[in-house]
Amino acid sequence: SRDLIRDPDALFAGGSDLGAQLLAALDPRLRDGLYQAWRRVHLTAPLALRDLQVMRVAATPFGATAPPQPVHDRDGRVTGYVDWPLTGNKLLGLRVEYTTGELSGMQRAVFTYVEGGSQVTHGVLLPSEGAVQLGFGSGSVRLTAVRPPENSGTAAPPAEPGVRVEFEADLPERTVFVSQRHSGGEHDGEIHVTVANGDTREFWLRPGDRRSGEHGDLSLEVGRESTATGEDVEIVFVSPGQPLSKHVIALDAVYDGIAPGSWVVIQRPRKGVDPNVPGDRRLREVITRVTGVRVVSRADFGITGKVSELTLADPWLDDSDTLLAHIRDATVYARGEPLEPATEPVTEDVRGRRIELADLYDGLTPGRWIVVTGERTDIPGTAGVQGAELAMIAGVAQAVAPNLPGDAVHTTIILATDLAYSYRRDTVRIWGNVVRATHGATRDEPIGSGDAGQANQTFTLWQGPLTWLAADTPPGAASTLEIRVDGVRWREVDSLAGRGPDERVYVTGAAEDGRTTVTFGDGVHGARLPTGHENVRARYRVGLGKPGNVKAGQVTQLTTRPLGVSAVTNPLPAGGGADADDASLARRGIPLAVTALDRLVGVPDYADFARSRAGIGRASARRVFDGVRELVHVTVAGVDDIPLTEDSDIVRTLRTSLATHGDPSLPVEVAVRELVLLVVAASIKVHPDHSWDLVEPAVRQALLDRLGFARRDLGQPAYLSEVLAAAQAVPGVEYVDVDVFAGVAGDLTPADLERLVERFQRPQPVVPARLAEYDVRRHTVQARETLTRIAARYGVSVAELLRLNPDITDTNPLPPGASVVVFRGIRPAQLVLLSPAVPDTLILKEVRS
Repeated sequence: SRDLIRDPDALFAGGSDLGAQLLAALDPRLRDGLYQAWRRVHLTAPLALRDLQVMRVAATPFGATAPPQPVHDRDGRVTGYVDWPLTGNKLLGLRVEYTTGELSGMQRAVFTYVEGGSQVTHGVLLPSEGAVQLGFGSGSVRLTAVRPPENSGTAAPPAEPGVRVEFEADLPERTVFVSQRHSGGEHDGEIHVTVANGDTREFWLRPGDRRSGEHGDLSLEVGRESTATGEDVEIVFVSPGQPLSKHVIALDAVYDGIAPGSWVVIQRPRKGVDPNVPGDRRLREVITRVTGVRVVSRADFGITGKVSELTLADPWLDDSDTLLAHIRDATVYARGEPLEPATEPVTEDVRGRRIELADLYDGLTPGRWIVVTGERTDIPGTAGVQGAELAMIAGVAQAVAPNLPGDAVHTTIILATDLAYSYRRDTVRIWGNVVRATHGATRDEPIGSGDAGQANQTFTLWQGPLTWLAADTPPGAASTLEIRVDGVRWREVDSLAGRGPDERVYVTGAAEDGRTTVTFGDGVHGARLPTGHENVRARYRVGLGKPGNVKAGQVTQLTTRPLGVSAVTNPLPAGGGADADDASLARRGIPLAVTALDRLVGVPDYADFARSRAGIGRASARRVFDGVRELVHVTVAGVDDIPLTEDSDIVRTLRTSLATHGDPSLPVEVAVRELVLLVVAASIKVHPDHSWDLVEPAVRQALLDRLGFARRDLGQPAYLSEVLAAAQAVPGVEYVDVDVFAGVAGDLTPADLERLVERFQRPQPVVPARLAEYDVRRHTVQARETLTRIAARYGVSVAELLRLNPDITDTNPLPPGASVVVFRGIRPAQLVLLSPAVPDTLILKEVRS
C-alpha cells in the first residue's frame, strides 16, 4: 500500500468514492446512512415496466362454450339455432327458409322470442298471395306476400318478389322485407333484406354473409346460411332488458386464489374489429383490478354450474354487447404472481484494470488488497479452468449509466495493475476482506525465572519448531520469537561478543531435540537477567515447513473468532514453506553467506546472496540483454523445489534485498526456475542370488538420489551415463538396458505434447539444461490459421499475442507465410531432475531370461 502511487487528480475526480468519504467526515450524521441512501437514489429515468406478473389462471366467461340456442317448430322439432342473448336482454328472431329444386323459393318463416330465460318458437308457411295475421308471444305478426305488378314500368317499389313481415303490439315495431333469390343482373344470386322503422337499413346477402349493427335502440344481426335442404336467412333483434353490470364477469368455473386487489386481464380479440362484434375497440384488452370475489350458482344459456364471479374496477362490456356470440372469444387471465424483472446481463469478460460491481459498496479504499477468482477465458479452445490472483485497489468510482432507465449507482474498482487473466463475468467473485496469513500457531508463555547471580542463563522454548517468516533481511527470514523480561523487550543478536554490560540482548540456538534455546549475557557481554519469578516470557509461533503449503480453499477453520468474522478461506494457494536446513544444506549455505557478506559487487555475488537466503535451495545469476537494456537476471528454486511464484514472499523479499544491496545502476530481475522432468525407462537384469522385489526399490532410490533435487543445480544437464552408473552400482544388478531417457520441459506447448512420444523412441545421451538467456520465438503462419489457433498451439493467450505483435490491428485472417512472435523475453534457467512426485516418469522392468 505504501508503494502505491496516488494521483490526487484521479482520487478526487468526479464520481470518486473519496468524495463520499469526505462528506461523511465533514458531517458525522452521514456516516451511518450515506451509502444506504445512495444505493436507493434514483438518478435515471424510471423503468417503463413498473410491474410484471405471471397469470396462473386462464379462464373464459360463463357460457362462452355453451351450444347455440335451438329453435323448434310447432311439433317440437329443432329447425335451427340462434345465439343466446346476454342475461337481461330480449331476443326476437325471424328465419326465412328457402328450398332448392323444383319448389325452389321461399317456403316458411320461423319466429323466436326469448325473454327472461323463457323461449317461444312458432313456424308458419309463407302466403303465396295476400296477408296472414297471427299472434306471437306478447304481440302479433303480419306476413304479406309481395309480388311485382304486371306493368313493371309503372310499379312502385319494391319491384321484386318476397315477403314483408310486420311486428306489432308488444313486440319491437319493425318491418322486415326479405326477397326471393335474384337471378341475373348486378345482384345475381343475392337476397335483398330491408329493415325499416323510420330508419331503413338494406342488406344484400350472399351465402355465408353475416352482418351486425344497430337499428334504433335494438341490436341487429342479419345472416344467410346454407342448410341440408336449402338455405336460411336470419334476422335477429336484441333489445336490452334489465341492464347488465358491465363491471361483473362470471367465469366458467370456481378458481381459488383470486383475491380483491389482484390484477385481471380480459382479452377480446374481435371486439370492435370484427363487424359481427361491434363496440369500443378499447375493450379488446382490459387490464384492471378485482374489487370483489364471490362464488355463485348460475343457470343460463342452457347450462348450470357453480362459478367464481368477479367485480372489476373498470367495465369490460359496453352497450353493443347483447349476444353471447359477442363474448365467446374472451379469455380471462387472473391470480397474478409478481415476477422480479431480471437485469440485463453484461456478457463481456472481466479484464484489464476496471471492474464494475453489481451494487454499491463502501469500505473499498485505495491501497487495499483484493483477490479476484473466476473461470478463465484467455485459454483458447477450453473452458472451466479456474484462476485466482491478488490485486491492489488504486481507486474507487461510484457511477450510474445515465442512458439506462432504472439504473442504480454501481461501484467500479480501478486496480493498480492489469489483471493477469480474463474471466467469464458471471463466475467472477471478488474477495474484499483480504489479510496476509502465514504459517504458525502463536504461543505466549513464561520460559523461566531470572537470577542476577547467574551468568549466561539459558532457557528452552516449550514447543517447536520455531516459525521463521520471509523478510527483507540478508538471511531472507526473520524469527517470530519475542522475549520480554519484566515486561521489557530484549533484542536478539547474532553474537554476544562486543555487546555492553547494559545491553538487553540474547542469542538463540538449537537443542538436540530441535527446540530453540535462548541464552542471555553474563554482565560483561550483554546484560544479566534481573532476579524474578517467571519474569522471562516468550511470545513466538510454532510451525514450519512444507505442511504450510496448503492448496487453495483448504483453510476453512478459525482458531479464534474475532468480532464480525464468520468464516475464513484461502482463495490462493500458499507457497514458500520450507523445512529447516539439514546438515548438508547448512554445510552448503554457510560458506555462501561468508562469500557474499551482504555486498553485491560482481554477478556471482547475486547468486551467492540468493542461495544463502532462507527458503531458496538453488540460485543462478547471469548478466543478459532483455531486448532493451542489460540487467542481472537471477533464477531461483525453492528448497527441495518447494513451489514458488513470482509474488510469493520469498521471491518478493529477495527482489527487494537485491535492489537494496546491489548496484543501484544495474537493474535486477528475479524469476523462478523452469523445470525439466526426466523420463527414464530401463530394463534391469538381476543376479540370480538376489530378489527383484528387493533390488527394484534400491535401484529406484539410487536413481532418485543421483538425479533428484539434492544432486542437481540450475543449468546442469543430465547424462545417460549417470543413469547407468547409479543403477549399476546397486548390489544385485548384472546389467542395465535404458530404453527411454528424455526430458520434458516446462515450456511444453500443446503441439509439443502431441509429439511427446516421439522423444521416447530412443534414449538421448544427454538432456540439456540452459542458463537464463534472451529468446525470441516466431511462428510461420499456415493457410487458414487464426490468432486463436496459434495461441492454442503455443499455450499463450490471444491478448499476449497482440502485445507481442503490435502490427496486428484487426481480426482479418493472417496471410500464409507471415511471421508471428509467440515469445519475446528472458527465459529463466532450467532445473533438470527426476521427480518422485510423478512415479511413472521412472519405469523399471525386470529382464527375465
